[in-house]
Amino acid sequence: MDLATTLGSLAGELFKQGAKQIGGIVGGAIGGPAGAVVGGLAGKVVETLAEKLGTAPTPEAVTEAIRTAPEAAAPVIAQVEAAAPEMIRLWEIEAQRGSDAQAAEIEKGFGAWQFWRGAWQGLIIVGWAVILLAGLFGGNAGVKPLLPLADVISAWGTVTLTWLAVFNGGHTLKEIAPQLGFGRGRR
Repeated sequence: MDLATTLGSLAGELFKQGAKQIGGIVGGAIGGPAGAVVGGLAGKVVETLAEKLGTAPTPEAVTEAIRTAPEAAAPVIAQVEAAAPEMIRLWEIEAQRGSDAQAAEIEKGFGAWQFWRGAWQGLIIVGWAVILLAGLFGGNAGVKPLLPLADVISAWGTVTLTWLAVFNGGHTLKEIAPQLGFGRGRR
């Protein structure tokens, strides 16, 4: 069964139980990308229902739990329906925070952090391309690795993972570094 059909079934069960808000939230996710469903408000509704129903946090499991025991699911659905306005409010706050953070980055303009981020990303991609070509063509194309290919992959994997750790943790570093006296201070 595809995601749209699964969400449609769950939304239908929620509407049958009189949960118009959460049914609308889940139904509104139909047709959107799967990542938006999982990470969005519909995913939070499914997660909350699953937790309270004692089932796996998937639309299929929640739908099945509601269908097999509608009387037992009714109070849980009513409870989540009553909490829907608060869930929506919190989701809106988080969405606004994300927009504000992005706007602040854009407002700062292009800086050294953005340059190095792109430069490292380019270097990582070129490195993997060279490893791929060396692996595919070996010494036949005039490119012969000095180390065994497994060692090269292991070493470049370490470089890549280090870059990911710095890149993904870089915002924390940017916040802490000025406090420690490194980099530029807050304006």
